[in-house]
Amino acid sequence: MSDLETLEENRTIPRTRTLQGATILVDKNSTFSCQIKTRSDKGFGLKLGNSNGIPDKFQLVDGKNDVCYNVAVVWRKRSMLGVEIVE
Repeated sequence: MSDLETLEENRTIPRTRTLQGATILVDKNSTFSCQIKTRSDKGFGLKLGNSNGIPDKFQLVDGKNDVCYNVAVVWRKRSMLGVEIVE
């Protein structure tokens, strides 16, 4: 069983698997492309080339729905981030 499968089994809020483009906005001049792999009402599982340089808080733009979320990182693994929606 993979680490990701173990994490999903321990969730209290179920996530839906998806695969859609998104953009991480760090500031006006710094953006990173990523993919939303899973989503829930409270957050997202993101896949990107490398999580180095991504701060603990940023804005995530959902490319499919053109919605911007303020998010905070709750876990990091190589090329994956788990983020929760914050106010």
